[in-house]
Amino acid sequence: MFKPRWVLAALGAAFLVVMIIFPLYWGVRTSLVSNYNRDFVPTQLTLDNYRYLFNTGNFANSLINSLIVSLLTVALTVPLAVFAGYALARFDFAGKRFGAVLLVLPLLPAVAVLVPLILYMRGLGLYNTLYSVILGVTVFSLPFAIWITRGFMLSVPQELEDAARLDGCGPFGILRRIMVPLIGPGLIAVGIFVFITAWNNYIFAFAFTTSAELRVVPVSILGFISAWGTNYGGMNAASTLTMLPPLLFFLLFQKWFTQGILAGSNR
Repeated sequence: MFKPRWVLAALGAAFLVVMIIFPLYWGVRTSLVSNYNRDFVPTQLTLDNYRYLFNTGNFANSLINSLIVSLLTVALTVPLAVFAGYALARFDFAGKRFGAVLLVLPLLPAVAVLVPLILYMRGLGLYNTLYSVILGVTVFSLPFAIWITRGFMLSVPQELEDAARLDGCGPFGILRRIMVPLIGPGLIAVGIFVFITAWNNYIFAFAFTTSAELRVVPVSILGFISAWGTNYGGMNAASTLTMLPPLLFFLLFQKWFTQGILAGSNR
């Protein structure tokens, strides 16, 4: 008997295979063969493309730079999101009703304010440093992180805070002893979002740095495209390695990430 849900399931599976699974397979496959191998299932594999990355290029340094940028962006964004999210969730102040504007700010294209940001970085003496990249990614990640953190804060019963105030806890004590422990999984989810955003960011890293030793992974990958041709093997090897840190980061915190997402969906 014909069932529409079977057709929808088949179409969804086909879309998943064509748009996600096959490109991933082909990228990993291309990284493990020579440039002239066109077999769908190759029989001869090689690690020459990976050796090229670390013996000829400067890819290891780019990986370190991306890790520095991503981890420091998380370390800067999450605490700021906690303070700002708590203020939006619990305090009344002028302009609070305009908090929804935070959802609009991440939608603004970064390229629209890129030139003023470059001038700001030059004025601050941060141009051509990783600090400028960290600051730029933090500014554009923070609004969404604040709004999500605010949602987790609202899910905490007000009675817990009232009881803590009766015991003599101030706002910072409540934040440290009540809020942060209770919304820990949500903060893990925010941290993973910020990490992936910083890891994949290209425009700020390209615009704010000029030195080859300051390149991050997205900028280095495009370096495989030149006027003389494209090194597909090296590019796909770099892309494969680029997927590993976010994947490992997610697997390490998968339990808390899932709890945070479920908590956010139930608020």
